[in-house]
Amino acid sequence: MTAQTSILDLAQRVEDELSSRKVVLTMGGEPTYIPHQPRGAEWNLEAMGPEKLDYAHAMAANLLSAECPGAAVLQVFGKWYPGEPLPRWNVVVIDNPGEALWPNRETLLLEDREGVNKTRDATRFAKKLASHLQLPDCLLPAKDSASSKGWVLPLDYEDGDWKSDHWPWSSQKPIPLSAGDSPIGLRLPLGDLPEDALRRALTVECTDGAIRIFLPPLPWAGFRELIAILSDILAETKLRDIVLCGYGPSGAPEDVRTFGLAADPGVLEVNLPACPTWSSYRHNLMACDQAAREAGLTTTRLQLNGTVTGTGGGSHLAFGGVDLESNPFLEKPSRIASMLRYWQHHPVLSYAFTGQFVGPGCQAPRFDEGPMHSLYETEVACEGMESIRGEFDPYWIDQFLHNLLTDASGNAHRAELCFDKFHNPTAPNGCLGIVELRAFETFPDTEMSALVALFIRTLIARLMKKPFRRKLKRYDRELHDRYFLPSFLWDDLLEVCADLDKLGFAFDPAWLKPIFDFRFPVRGELAIGEGSLQVRQALESFPLMAEESQGLATVRKVDNSTDRLELKLSDPNLLKNGHLLVNGQRIDFTEVGGESVCGVRYKCASAHPALHPNVPIQSPLLFEWADSASNTVLAAARYHHWHPKKPVYDGFPDSMKKASARCKARWIPAPERVGEPGEGTRPLRSPEYQVTTDLRRQLI
Repeated sequence: MTAQTSILDLAQRVEDELSSRKVVLTMGGEPTYIPHQPRGAEWNLEAMGPEKLDYAHAMAANLLSAECPGAAVLQVFGKWYPGEPLPRWNVVVIDNPGEALWPNRETLLLEDREGVNKTRDATRFAKKLASHLQLPDCLLPAKDSASSKGWVLPLDYEDGDWKSDHWPWSSQKPIPLSAGDSPIGLRLPLGDLPEDALRRALTVECTDGAIRIFLPPLPWAGFRELIAILSDILAETKLRDIVLCGYGPSGAPEDVRTFGLAADPGVLEVNLPACPTWSSYRHNLMACDQAAREAGLTTTRLQLNGTVTGTGGGSHLAFGGVDLESNPFLEKPSRIASMLRYWQHHPVLSYAFTGQFVGPGCQAPRFDEGPMHSLYETEVACEGMESIRGEFDPYWIDQFLHNLLTDASGNAHRAELCFDKFHNPTAPNGCLGIVELRAFETFPDTEMSALVALFIRTLIARLMKKPFRRKLKRYDRELHDRYFLPSFLWDDLLEVCADLDKLGFAFDPAWLKPIFDFRFPVRGELAIGEGSLQVRQALESFPLMAEESQGLATVRKVDNSTDRLELKLSDPNLLKNGHLLVNGQRIDFTEVGGESVCGVRYKCASAHPALHPNVPIQSPLLFEWADSASNTVLAAARYHHWHPKKPVYDGFPDSMKKASARCKARWIPAPERVGEPGEGTRPLRSPEYQVTTDLRRQLI
């Protein structure tokens, strides 16, 4: 049986288990993408910029061509953050299987070019639409001080009928728009309307040759009818280069698929449709991935020194139910407690599939990495959820968890297990019944992401079959000391997979080995006789610095000047006759899974602000294997965190091959050290670091 066949068999086993318990567990995700050569603020820290919307339109066009012909494409507007000039856009592809919402793809402008329309074309279309809806007397002109012009039709849909309103303006006195370059539907003077006036409208304008149609908030039935009317009028008038924008529909049927392509800091984020099975989730994920790659986007970022990472924007997973009434976590809140307990017991779920930067200062911290009271109080909260019997107020779940599952600043959205969209009635989208898992990154091959999603779905099915009720584990100093190293995470993964196997879910850990090799790449190998020392990338936690004032904003930076490596011997028997020195410090090994392993933490670069300004940059690291009897060096090599010969690189690598070459060039054999004294000195130790040696304390 091939691995793919076994994976599909497991996926069916998971669905059978959920079905046997009458559980419909929906799942979605948020993969993120960047261009192959990302440049500019919008691909680093900013959410919006000159290129990202064009990429979103190109990706939407590819989805229409290959996956959902006949879908409607809208540019809607979402979150508006302080300091950003406009709400963040979201290009939404709405697909109604079996029905073409928008039959004529050629009428939509989804390319990076100007349209062919004039202002008179927008006027002709607006009047035609108002006449079709039998509301010509309600259509009003609008303009701003910069001579932007358009048409406004107050519009709503109730009980199968269209309704409008007579706003207090006229053809002689156009509606005054606020200044800006956003669609006029976002610049209407709604605050100047009478108290009982209708405060939603459809608008039409011509911008850069495109007819921009701004849709008001509508229920699904009204949206579907309006889309059909707009499409018919365009066919009749032979107009093209149309941009639909405004608000998406509410209350769409379960089988309607929505792909949301959103502006997010540094990346283009895709919100996948919620799916009832893993196979449907995988189908949507791969369709999305194909559309992204054909648009020139990728899931990896090539760093200057050749390090290959995910996009940096995450690839979160979300689980829930079809509705709140049948939500599996609201049906039995003890399932939430079971999930919290299991995740806390297994650091591999927190650290193995996310970015290189983990720990309390990251955007998906574990709850036991927070304040000292968090672990104890979360255990009390788990007991509270497990004690619920019969009817209860769903708001309890939010109150159990909202103030415990947060990041270091208290942000409930930036937690590893995020419940801010579960049942929080104080937030606009807070009652969706969604449990969001944020400690996930993108991988070079999106099939890897699909497999990880199956792994997590399998774990949730396992927890529904047999609840996990063990007391939360007190890792204390071991959590970061050990589980930032890949060998300890792999050992934990083996334990998780053995647990799954006992309960009838045969998940082979070898399926996830390529992900570990990507997340923890080999940085170099030192030959030692017939054995070797392998050096792998490990994880690091960047401490948060104190608050700084930057104009009107207060920010907290991180100290990213440290790096961590894992060192592993091919044969533990090598330690009988030899020992390892790193920058002259004698390093001790610990056994895990029958292998000798240790970690090294060091200052790899300068940073400001940063801790310990007295510690110099400790790269390159000199690795020396010495004979214990004679205390002479037998083999040696240097590892450079940065370019071994130049202060700067000649631009970013433009291919995986060139990135790999830069990484290999940073590991340099040091044969001149062979025969030199190799006794070394014993490093300072601390209770926090028994497996990992922190070279920053070994001051020279």
